[in-house]
Amino acid sequence: MIKIIHIPDNLTKKIKNKKKLSVPLKEKFYWCLDMLTKNPQYPSLRNKIIKGTVNTWEVSINKNYRCIYRKEKEEVYILAIVKHEDVF
Repeated sequence: MIKIIHIPDNLTKKIKNKKKLSVPLKEKFYWCLDMLTKNPQYPSLRNKIIKGTVNTWEVSINKNYRCIYRKEKEEVYILAIVKHEDVF
């Protein structure tokens, strides 16, 4: 079970910047984080480990964007919000 989510300062600034991420994308991102803590296997998250990595995962924010994170025990470290085609 995930209890703590860490978002680095540089990503927090990107999220707050209206030119970088749209409001609907931000809302869906926070919804995904909420669902990740409640039910990581919720179907629409499409939560899966990234091939070739040990503990780097991705969840689907929407059709075009993914959230990349690293999972360590009960903590999650958000690494990036990227377009699907940019995922490793």
